[in-house]
Amino acid sequence: MQYRKLHDADFDAATAFLANHAATCMVLRGNLRTAGIERRRHPLSGNWFGEVAPDGSISAIVAQFGNGNVFVEAGDQKAIPKALTAAFVADPLKPVAGVFGDADAAQDMLSQLGLKDAAYAINASDVLYELDLAKLIVPQNARADDFQMVDAEKIDRNTLLRWLRAYEIKALGAEDTPSLDSKIASRLVHALDARTMWGLIVDGKAVSLSGFNATLPDMVQVGPVWTPPEERSNGYARILVAKTLLAVRARGVKRAILSTDSEAAAKAYEALGFKKIGRYRLALLARPVNLSPVLETQP
Repeated sequence: MQYRKLHDADFDAATAFLANHAATCMVLRGNLRTAGIERRRHPLSGNWFGEVAPDGSISAIVAQFGNGNVFVEAGDQKAIPKALTAAFVADPLKPVAGVFGDADAAQDMLSQLGLKDAAYAINASDVLYELDLAKLIVPQNARADDFQMVDAEKIDRNTLLRWLRAYEIKALGAEDTPSLDSKIASRLVHALDARTMWGLIVDGKAVSLSGFNATLPDMVQVGPVWTPPEERSNGYARILVAKTLLAVRARGVKRAILSTDSEAAAKAYEALGFKKIGRYRLALLARPVNLSPVLETQP
């Protein structure tokens, strides 16, 4: 096996490997499809590393993107090979801001990087859900004229920024600091440009927000989903998520995934037909950490 940085010539092998483990690597799949491996100036470009067999096939991937977040996919293995971690540490794009992936593989990666006891904004093992969109359970009132789904661009920009700020703080453990504003503004611009975020309008008022944080022709990853506290307990998020899924199903998308650690959200998603398939780790550090090049290198 080789443990090395991936190049454009590895694109097909990386695509095939990730497609076989789609539920735990939607961000990797989406970024690979959009930016490729070596398009360095693309907003979704990153440093890609893989466990590569003599025949060119790939069996594990580590990738870091411009925001410092590291995504791992170990495939059928329980952990990223240490030699692959060492290859990544020797040539990181920037300090590590977080680690994401299958819960066990991501936790093992944190240990390998010496970050097991680091300070985290959030380090959660969320329940991972999947839905065959042919089995989507549509709420009875989701098709009613009283509930209108609109592109997020039609919602007041300040409302969107306020909701996304609250989501980042509540769901992702972000610090309520001025620097959060620029991060959210950048994320909103990207979502509006990509048209991957929608709002629910009831009686002329925006009451809920839902989007996709990764999209592919066959599959979408739901998130963020946010309903302000004063509008909760009305089923708005469930209605809006159902509407977004109906829309992409009509375009040929077959599956949806999401993860949550909220019991209330889980009940809403299960009511739509989502089934538990595993766990997904979101580990965001309180501060980005520079990596040490000293690691064991045995696979």
